[in-house]
Amino acid sequence: MEVKKIEKSGDKWRVVLELRIPGHRLLEILDEFERRFRDYSFRADGRNITVEASFRILEPWEDEPVEDVAESIALELLSFISGGPRGEI
Repeated sequence: MEVKKIEKSGDKWRVVLELRIPGHRLLEILDEFERRFRDYSFRADGRNITVEASFRILEPWEDEPVEDVAESIALELLSFISGGPRGEI
């Protein structure tokens, strides 16, 4: 997972991540992401899934820098793919 962009507009943040998916599971993972993580938007391009999240830093991450929030989003998605504690794929 790579953080491609972090932008601030007023009191909102926009984070764009890129996740590289090896093999043939891209569409399966994309479908699962769209069902499970409705607060983010996803699109597939080749072997990558681009993830876009917009949020206000006011809550629930008041004490975290935006870079930490982006990392938390990435870890949540990777954990889901790898079948971590909340993962299903």
